[in-house]
Amino acid sequence: MIDYISSEIKGITPGELEQNPLLDFHYRVNGKTGELGKYKNAYLKGLEFKIYEPTQAHPEQRIKIEGSIHKYWNNGAHNFNDFGINEIMEVLRNLKNNFKISPENMHLKALEIGVNINPPINTKTLLKQCVMHKTERFKCIATKDEGNYIQAEYQRHIIKIYDKRKHYENKGFKIEKDIFRFEIKYLKMAELKEDHGIETMADLLNFGLLNFKPKISKHWDEVIYSDFKALRGNKYQHLYSNPIFWESLNYDKKRYHKKNLNKINRSQTENIKKEIADLILEKVDFLNIKTPIINPLYIGLKTGVYTPEKKEVNRRICSVTGLNISMQKNDSEMLSHTGLKYYFKTDPKIFKEVSRKYLTANWENENYKTQIKEIAHNIRNYRNNQKLKQERLYPEGIELLFDIQKL
Repeated sequence: MIDYISSEIKGITPGELEQNPLLDFHYRVNGKTGELGKYKNAYLKGLEFKIYEPTQAHPEQRIKIEGSIHKYWNNGAHNFNDFGINEIMEVLRNLKNNFKISPENMHLKALEIGVNINPPINTKTLLKQCVMHKTERFKCIATKDEGNYIQAEYQRHIIKIYDKRKHYENKGFKIEKDIFRFEIKYLKMAELKEDHGIETMADLLNFGLLNFKPKISKHWDEVIYSDFKALRGNKYQHLYSNPIFWESLNYDKKRYHKKNLNKINRSQTENIKKEIADLILEKVDFLNIKTPIINPLYIGLKTGVYTPEKKEVNRRICSVTGLNISMQKNDSEMLSHTGLKYYFKTDPKIFKEVSRKYLTANWENENYKTQIKEIAHNIRNYRNNQKLKQERLYPEGIELLFDIQKL
């Protein structure tokens, strides 16, 4: 249910985080002036770790984590599968074990909560039929990282609706069914603090994600949903799908017409809005079923509920970086020019993370084509050096307890 978070971290020092071997911190540098940025950062599996330098407003260094904990659970690859309370707890245990970051020390600044469902009709059509949320018109948004979606923005939160299948198919994933995501993004935590006393991740867990069920349900109910099929031939067919019409109404008239629209939607054998509401509620319940932990923590693509094994046959992973290289030639074993160009265009955070590990300082100010060439070269060298090291350690003819070729 939780996706993006922005959290200020207490209880650990910046020095502890900088010394962690899993993180590689760098300052952002102004290419023209050489001036250092306000913070240094490191990327890991969809999360960005930031260490801010002291300022007059904040005389001590601060630590922030931003990004998708859902993607982190999927090794930074995606967030189109299910991510419930059990998976969230796994991620939080991982953050505590690897970085000494505990839920009570994660002070939330922003938060996304929502669900992915398989809708009864095409998601593209669904998005077209979502006209307004309360008094706000849905606007189309396009970003490299999150793809295309519609949103209605308020002062404290945003209502967002996605076509997750289209977004990730464009990234090279093979997804069998449509995925519709309905989400609340809390821009400021004041709303949750005032209503429920939620300030930290621990507070959020104590409150219980299941208690967001009425909020998510209410926000979906507030969507003005113009079912094209239900309205066909009706005198309001064109008016009800036009946001300008709804914006022109006063409170009483809007209430009347929304009630009438809901009546028209209910008249259909398939009441799509009601079906979506039921699917959302069912998914919230499902994602909050706690199961006993049997296996030790493993964060990877195969742990997700909606990542079937048969799909993994089509997925190929780079033997050096661990990234998806399904967009490259079938005989590819390592991330190459094609894959790097793909990540440069579709997922800048992953490209930056790869650059930090496999691009030397000599090439940092070169154009992206040159950088891609050097990164691919260094990845090949890394793999070759590992093979040579193995051959030196284990020469042919020496009897070993294990067959290292199978490890």
